[in-house]
Amino acid sequence: MSRPLVLKSTLDAIDHIWLSLNLHRDWPDWHHHYYWHDSDAPSLDVVRRRLAILNNHLAQLESPAFRAGSEREQPIDWLFYEEELEVIPVYDEALAVVSRQLIVPPSEIPHVLAFMGIPNTRTGIDVENHDRKGYHFHYGKVKRDSLKRYDVLLTFDKSDVGQDKQPILDIPLHIEPHAAGKCVHVEASTIGHNRRLPIYLVCVKAMKSRGLVNFLTPSSNSWQFYPAV
Repeated sequence: MSRPLVLKSTLDAIDHIWLSLNLHRDWPDWHHHYYWHDSDAPSLDVVRRRLAILNNHLAQLESPAFRAGSEREQPIDWLFYEEELEVIPVYDEALAVVSRQLIVPPSEIPHVLAFMGIPNTRTGIDVENHDRKGYHFHYGKVKRDSLKRYDVLLTFDKSDVGQDKQPILDIPLHIEPHAAGKCVHVEASTIGHNRRLPIYLVCVKAMKSRGLVNFLTPSSNSWQFYPAV
């Protein structure tokens, strides 16, 4: 059964906001009531409640400078959670179909978004339509009924794909670094054609049943995995 996975970047972002608040005003004992240890796996509901608490406290601050938070635009991957929906064997390895979705509607935490340096997010519309959500694939080996992931992510390149485009000929599968240092490293450039083609065929089948438009847009760090270039 699938279970939502809260990313470490989300926990780090929440801790960062709390520490900043704690330096600027009296604050309840977060560590006593809310702090998570590395061995903990907080549920999605717990994370949502903490974001709501932080948003309410940020809304009460009188200092516009403090409300502005970070001066530079920040990545927003911490706003999403992931859920493995299906694990599909590929010889002695496996692919997981993964959904990346927003933890909360951005319009519910505008002060958190502003503090974290995410521009034009008072209504949350820009984040709601962000291209870093959607289906993608994790890749690794199955051990003890769970996928031990490699530090990569696979997804389809949707750019310039019209209605007449067909898989294998026209819709490339991209690969990019993901969770580096937290998952087993794989040197993706050394994966040969005999492994790439079965991986691609499995991904195409999953894509057809879920719709290309619903897949994650590759990041600027991605490169074409199949067809090889």
